[in-house]
Amino acid sequence: MMQHTKRGSLPTLRKLLLVLLVLIILASGLTYAKERRTVRVAFFPMDGYHILLEDGSYAGMDVDYLKALCRYAPWNIEYVVCTSWDDALKKLDEHEVDLVGSAQFSQARAEVYDYADLSSGYTYGMIATTANSDIAFEDFNAMKNLTFGMVKSYVRRNEFFEYMADNRISSPKVLEYESTQHLQDALNSGEIDALVHTFMEVRDGQRLIGRFAPQPIYYITWKGNDQVLRELNEAIVDLKFNYPELEAELMNQYYESKLDKAILLTTDEKEYLENTSTLVVGYLDGHYPFSYTNSETGEFAGLSRTILENALQWTGVKLSYQRFETHEDAYTALCNGTIDLKAYCIQPEQIADRDQVNVLDAYAHLPLVLVTNGATSFEEIKSLATIAGFSGMAQQIDGLQPDDLIIAASQQECLDLLSENEVDAALCDGYLAEHNLRTVMQYKNLTISVVLNLDHSVHMIVRQEENPALAGILSKTVSTISVKDISDYTFEKNTYPLMTLNSFIRNNSAIIVAVLLLLITVIVIVAAHIIRDSLRIQHLMYKDPFMDIWNMNYLYYTGASRVQDHRERYAIVSLNISKLRSYNIIYGWEAGQALLELTKDTLEKCVDDKKEICARNYAGRFVLLLAWTDWSQFIERLEHIQQLIETIIHSRTDNRMQIPMGVYEIPTSSPNLRKAVNCATQVMELALKENEHNNYIAVYDQPVEAMVTERHQREKLLESVDIAENFVAYYQHKVDIRNSKIIGAEALVRFLDPTANGTVRAPYFFIEYYEQTGRIVELDFFVMESVCRMLRKRIDEGKPIVPVSVNFSRMHFAKPGFPERFMAILDKYNLDKELIEVEITETLVMEELQQRTIKETLVDMKERGIRLSIDDFGSGYSSLGSFVHVPASTIKLDRSFLLNNENRDRQLKIMRGIVKMSEALDAEIVCEGVETESDLELMQKIDAYVAQGYYFSKPQPQEDFEKALDAQ
Repeated sequence: MMQHTKRGSLPTLRKLLLVLLVLIILASGLTYAKERRTVRVAFFPMDGYHILLEDGSYAGMDVDYLKALCRYAPWNIEYVVCTSWDDALKKLDEHEVDLVGSAQFSQARAEVYDYADLSSGYTYGMIATTANSDIAFEDFNAMKNLTFGMVKSYVRRNEFFEYMADNRISSPKVLEYESTQHLQDALNSGEIDALVHTFMEVRDGQRLIGRFAPQPIYYITWKGNDQVLRELNEAIVDLKFNYPELEAELMNQYYESKLDKAILLTTDEKEYLENTSTLVVGYLDGHYPFSYTNSETGEFAGLSRTILENALQWTGVKLSYQRFETHEDAYTALCNGTIDLKAYCIQPEQIADRDQVNVLDAYAHLPLVLVTNGATSFEEIKSLATIAGFSGMAQQIDGLQPDDLIIAASQQECLDLLSENEVDAALCDGYLAEHNLRTVMQYKNLTISVVLNLDHSVHMIVRQEENPALAGILSKTVSTISVKDISDYTFEKNTYPLMTLNSFIRNNSAIIVAVLLLLITVIVIVAAHIIRDSLRIQHLMYKDPFMDIWNMNYLYYTGASRVQDHRERYAIVSLNISKLRSYNIIYGWEAGQALLELTKDTLEKCVDDKKEICARNYAGRFVLLLAWTDWSQFIERLEHIQQLIETIIHSRTDNRMQIPMGVYEIPTSSPNLRKAVNCATQVMELALKENEHNNYIAVYDQPVEAMVTERHQREKLLESVDIAENFVAYYQHKVDIRNSKIIGAEALVRFLDPTANGTVRAPYFFIEYYEQTGRIVELDFFVMESVCRMLRKRIDEGKPIVPVSVNFSRMHFAKPGFPERFMAILDKYNLDKELIEVEITETLVMEELQQRTIKETLVDMKERGIRLSIDDFGSGYSSLGSFVHVPASTIKLDRSFLLNNENRDRQLKIMRGIVKMSEALDAEIVCEGVETESDLELMQKIDAYVAQGYYFSKPQPQEDFEKALDAQ
């Protein structure tokens, strides 16, 4: 499982900390003894980066950065005034200056100049218009008709075109200019509608309408200026170590706060702010570190408040806070107008009425953890406590199948139940659990056993109708927090931040030097324990719970920094071991784990861990972050990895298992790893549905994106419709071939698409999504009630009726209570239970029957006399074993039996044997997919007489089915 830091390593750690502290103290008091010399730096027009003051002195982000840098480099800075960036490069070519700052990396430029090893800040590509423009931020429909301008030497031009193409603007009109000043003049004169440049070139009063390609910036020097380059690299390392927050402080001082104030809001949103003096924010206690009550002040505290205040501080709007005991109380207050927004919301899909509120994009994604008493294994967990929002995720944890799932009112109650031995484990938010285990003595015996590859998202919500402008403002100002930001914030709140130690020394040097010798032993011991705990947390956070491999948290956390370095191009590869579940059923869980270990070892040998990452997602799914330079060679590399894994698996297990892969090229303009993983996984799954036995490497491209967009639109439609209004039951006859009489029917469901004039959609259109969301349970019972209403009506009218089978998803059988609800509906319509047959697939029987709940449900149904039908019999599983487990009244032979022409005599003998065995067990045989005369002849040869298929009838509406019954 997890390995923690060994106690034997702590003395060495203490020694290292002691040396580190002494070095910090010495570094804070020493100055360079070397003779200082002059380094010439280009000073060119760039608002915020270089500012020439009225008295002729120099200021700006670059000036402040170099002042700090000269504390570690033996330099005196001499600024050389340049007329433009291009003039600065010209002077660098002629060795008239030693350094030029704010350079973004490009391969062409790296062949001419030497770059510093480390960046000195960061920048973005920006699209800006004049202050009087009415185009909102990222209004791409409006952008389609704009004329853009950029300087000829702009290095992020390709990223701009990618950004436009990603948002369905394939050929934007672009004019080029010789210099930034010419570009600004063109915008002011109306020659162009918007300029494209780095945000350092955006002027005060201009309005931002797009942002792309986050990039680090570097200092560059001429080739051969080795001494300056060496001293520059050493000084930047020292500066980043001793003053890590400097870059962010300078960006905020000279750029970020100014840009965020001015350029993202629409006219309606500005009017809203002008007419709003105070916003009332609802919050919940007990959700550390996001939303909780400060024990000293009694006020709202946490990251939710911090980012909300930072986002709105420039607006002039005041914030007041109101505490609520439960999510439901806060949601009610939001809907009735008592509060304007709710700052902390998890699992927004649990909200009953989404029409009344607007759920903003997630600003954090937090891992879930399994908390135990420290001695419980997965197999021993029979009862699990969690909250309602996490209950669905509990069923997704591999190897965990508790008999009892306890839904508690809060996560603290979950831990209380665990500490009192009322449950075996608790499923909680990782950060909140870690905080509670640190601070509550009652939980001293509890431990975080596993950090899962599942997470939940944190959102803000506002009222839909009354505050549309507020939703827009928050969406544009509350930036999404990365995994790294969340981790850094949490470690800052839960552990002593070692990297801020130097800042503390710098601000309190006299006092610290006076008392440090007296406190050094205590500091070292405390720091050692804290670092040990921090390492333990990070190990839990970033390692897979079952294997020695990185998990998705690590990929998101570490991969984010790697893809920012645009010296490499990256792609995400999502791969899956096909049929792993069937392999586990046949050979056992331990054999499946050995197969996973084999795959993991092979993948890790194929990955360069210095710049690439191999992580496990879940089950047999792995995700790779891989670098590439030539795309065709990259695909060949993936084919080699694919073949290597398959060959090794076959040689070790004698099984041939495909390794399908989905690939997503990460654009440099928007390196979003979560999106990349989702896209790679989607394209793999989409291709798998096309041919589940095919081995492929599927690339996410524009046709796939269109397919994903269509599926997303379909899911939005399916989420919004009313099942009772937009679905209808269809019926397909079961016919006795000896007399062509209808003796039964199967009820099928169809969707009446309201966006296509009621076009009838087959199950492929909706079944998968409803199974994923759990609405399939509601849909199945809707079909059953439709059948019951039809039968009740015909009985009351004195018309003939036949038994009808209704399909039920496996979800019904995995939860208790299905037989009771089934019988309640029959009682509601006063129908005999012989008239409704429960149809289940053979897959359910053979794959899921090991679950105790399913076994108990089937036994209960048998005792109640409910008729069962096994569908798809003979479709590839151990079919005869189905008889042992399920007391079926009907066996539906899969059409593959009818189509199998290999060794026909043997096939006929097998089918006759199944028919005779079914008769001995009082089970009726129904042949599915009967379409031809030859199918009927085959049925007669095996003495089977009930057929269902297109030869007699396609699925038809209730009215047509009733007419067919009446005509008999």
